[in-house]
Amino acid sequence: MWPTIGPIHTYGILYLLGVVLHFVLSWRLARRAGLRRRVWIVTSLCYLLGMTLGAKVLFALLSDQVSLGDLLRAETWLTGGLWGGLLAYFALAIPAVLVLSRSRAAALDLVAATIPIPWIAAKLGCLCQGCCYGRPTSLPWGITFPEGGTAPAGVPMHPTQLYELALMLVILVVFARLRSDWRRGTKLLWFLTIYGFGRAALDFLRGDKEHYIVSGVLTLTQLICLAVSVAALFVLVSWFDSSKRRTKLDYGNRHGEQEHG
Repeated sequence: MWPTIGPIHTYGILYLLGVVLHFVLSWRLARRAGLRRRVWIVTSLCYLLGMTLGAKVLFALLSDQVSLGDLLRAETWLTGGLWGGLLAYFALAIPAVLVLSRSRAAALDLVAATIPIPWIAAKLGCLCQGCCYGRPTSLPWGITFPEGGTAPAGVPMHPTQLYELALMLVILVVFARLRSDWRRGTKLLWFLTIYGFGRAALDFLRGDKEHYIVSGVLTLTQLICLAVSVAALFVLVSWFDSSKRRTKLDYGNRHGEQEHG
């Protein structure tokens, strides 16, 4: 692909673009939802910190190649990998918006709704750099990377970056259908459910190495995604059941009042 544009890494440009897009989307969506300025600013700062410092620290903890002491060196930030940016973002943003906002449903929606488009920019950066590459494949849509990137050159591989990009498009379609007031506050649950199961499945097609656990069957990423998605799905189903019960109760009360009237 295009690992560099002149002397600058394309991945860095698109990664930075994703952060900027997050700020813009947070501002616009927060205004539309009537959220205070501090909510969207803190949300985007959490994204910035999660995708940079958080992802670098988590990579250092996961990788044997980087120690925490190396984080004080400029070389570590200019080279090396990132891992768990979204995990760090959620860990920072969810408690922050719950504390800062009285409209917690809208604030949680903001945390989730601002992810897909910036993440698409980040995945395009991965595609250009050749990181997060897939396993070798003979399928007609396999992509071959040139020399100079992270992925092995000259080998047709699953375009896992594009698979994850498509997953974000699916999430955007689902979000577009969650505009009803009674569905407010569920976007985060939908995101965690769809992305968690989707990412866990896509990791079976990943070719870049990660520490495998559970007898070499699942990666740490897959275990985290599956645990979070199952928990989110359970909460989502429980929420829908309670909403249906409330709707039936309200209907029964109104119907009874009309009969007595």
